[in-house]
Amino acid sequence: MRYYVTADVHGYFDELKKALAEQGYFTDTAPHKLVICGDLYDRGKQASALQAFILDLMEKEEIILIRGNHEDLALDLLQGWYDGSYLKYHHHSNGTIDTVCQLTGATPDNLRYRPEVVEKRLADNPYIQEIIPSMKDYRSENARRCFSVSLGRQSYM
Repeated sequence: MRYYVTADVHGYFDELKKALAEQGYFTDTAPHKLVICGDLYDRGKQASALQAFILDLMEKEEIILIRGNHEDLALDLLQGWYDGSYLKYHHHSNGTIDTVCQLTGATPDNLRYRPEVVEKRLADNPYIQEIIPSMKDYRSENARRCFSVSLGRQSYM
C-alpha cells in the first residue's frame, strides 16, 4: 500500500488536485490511500468540490482522515448554535462560517434571519454526519500511530 500524505487543505481543492497530480496520485496503478492530516476547510472557496472528492474516496476506502482544529471549530460552532456561536467573531475570521455557507448553500441573510434552517442543513451535511465521524482524533494514540506508520512507509508531499 502506498500513502500520499498532506495537511491543511483548507478548502483549496484545485491546489490539492495539482499537488496530487504532480506526485502521480491520479496515475498510480498500485493500491494507495490519501492521508489528510486535518483542516479540510475554512479558507478556500471549493468546500463542496472537496467534500465530493473526500466522500468518493471514503466510499472506495482510499482515504485516512485525521481530525484537525478546524474540524473542532465546526463541531464547536454546531454545538453552540443556539447560544449564538454563529455570531462569534472567531467563527467568521477563521472561515468556519464561510464553509458553512458553501456546504449548506446558505447566504449571510439566511444566517441572520433563519439561523435554525442553516443549523439544520449543517447538522445534516455529510461533513458533520460522515466525514468528521470517520476521522481519527489527532489527540489519540491511535491517530499518532496511524500517522507515523503512514509517514514511515512512503514518500509524502
